[in-house]
Amino acid sequence: MSEVSGRLPHYQHLYETLRQQLVKGVYEIGSLLPSEKELQQTYKLTQPTVRQALSMLAEEGFIKKYQGKGSVVQPLPIGLGMLSIKPHHPNHTLKEEDIRTEILKKPQLMPFPEHFLFTPPNTAGAFYYLERLRRVNEEVIFYERLAFPSAEVPDFHKQKLENRSLFGVFRNRYNVIVKGGEEKVWATAAQAPLTTIMGIAENTPVLRLEKCIETNRPHFTIYSSLYACTGTYLLKGRF
Repeated sequence: MSEVSGRLPHYQHLYETLRQQLVKGVYEIGSLLPSEKELQQTYKLTQPTVRQALSMLAEEGFIKKYQGKGSVVQPLPIGLGMLSIKPHHPNHTLKEEDIRTEILKKPQLMPFPEHFLFTPPNTAGAFYYLERLRRVNEEVIFYERLAFPSAEVPDFHKQKLENRSLFGVFRNRYNVIVKGGEEKVWATAAQAPLTTIMGIAENTPVLRLEKCIETNRPHFTIYSSLYACTGTYLLKGRF
């Protein structure tokens, strides 16, 4: 599995490798992935490991599994980095061009910010800090503040982030892959300045998610403070 480096569980190695192949168009939409047995032999993995990787791909919409037929490649899912989005109403459709990303504060070097719930064990050194909005059909879905060590992502401030997946940039430019982490979630009522930033009324219910996101780099952890409006759309993530 040379396409993916770093210390990842075997199932996630396979998931990342197949995911990269699907994104690059190695397999055509409607075609079949190699069978579980073929994947076992190619990557020298056990059947449960292969099935876990395929289940992750199916959960995120990259493939659809049919008993007796195999894994059929689907159109690339519409997502928000680690989060995917779907309307509440099953008959409503969503297109990739409906989703927009606005960078409110471009990546800047600074000491670790104080307003995050999770903090790194060592705050020495510089951190990149940025703020962004995600919109769907001009409606703000979430506002996010992020901080992460600068040492392992050189020249990150030069990367184009508008209308792009941040975690896609981490993955494709720096080979930084999310392994998991810890999160705390609670409901709150929006107050200023959040109401102004998100364009919502005071006391609007919002979901707050604080995350400490571990990656395949032992010394590279991403810290996220996110506020989400879920009145119109559902957010779904694997973490």
